[in-house]
Amino acid sequence: MLVPLLITITIAILILAIYNIFGLAPEAIIGQSKMSSLPAIAISAGVLIASITYLSNKSSQAVTHQRKRDELYLSITRESFDEVYGLLKDKNNDRIVWVRASRLLLKTLAIKSKIQTPGILDAFKLAEERLRNELYRSLSVKSDIFSSRQPLPPQFFYGIADWKTEISLDEAAKKSSSKIEAHLVEIDKNLPEPEMAPLSAKTVIAIFDFMEFPKDYDDPLPNVEEWTDNWKDTHGIEQGAKRYIAHKNSQKG
Repeated sequence: MLVPLLITITIAILILAIYNIFGLAPEAIIGQSKMSSLPAIAISAGVLIASITYLSNKSSQAVTHQRKRDELYLSITRESFDEVYGLLKDKNNDRIVWVRASRLLLKTLAIKSKIQTPGILDAFKLAEERLRNELYRSLSVKSDIFSSRQPLPPQFFYGIADWKTEISLDEAAKKSSSKIEAHLVEIDKNLPEPEMAPLSAKTVIAIFDFMEFPKDYDDPLPNVEEWTDNWKDTHGIEQGAKRYIAHKNSQKG
């Protein structure tokens, strides 16, 4: 708003200055002493407009560059989150894989502090939530006893292959201990990589800390309005859901 106003004022001053040159300016209104200073005022106003326009354009360019950087950060974030999920989605308990996944996760989360564009920051948070949900499904188990998903058993984190079997943690710890094996070194064969188990404590903590919803999480669910219409009037896909809610509400009290 300031720049257009200054432009209007400057044009008016320039017109008066031109009128003054040809002796047509309304001196009775403005005064001779003020008329003589009009060209200088017009030049000063022009310089001021040029300066404000330059600063405005520079600020606009800075915002544009920041947005482009933020878009690049978001693109990198999405690819990295996909890679983290790809490393852990098969429910493996490979120590090396978990180290790679946790390092990549932590480095990607550090990008968040560099993003300044509000909309892109919101997109980053949505990508976080998506990965959090994907990891929850991957790092939990379906139970034959319980209908809900259950946490991975502690034996899993010892890196043993038979973590699903019912063995004590002491037994799992013994199984995961390093074994010394001798191998013949041959040029046409690779030496097998030594097993590295159990999982590193810090990698486990990094992954599961991320899976917890942050304390400042802005939960949208409390803003959802309760259904108030009669379930008898419902049709379509929501029929079962509305009957369930109506029945559940009838049990209150």
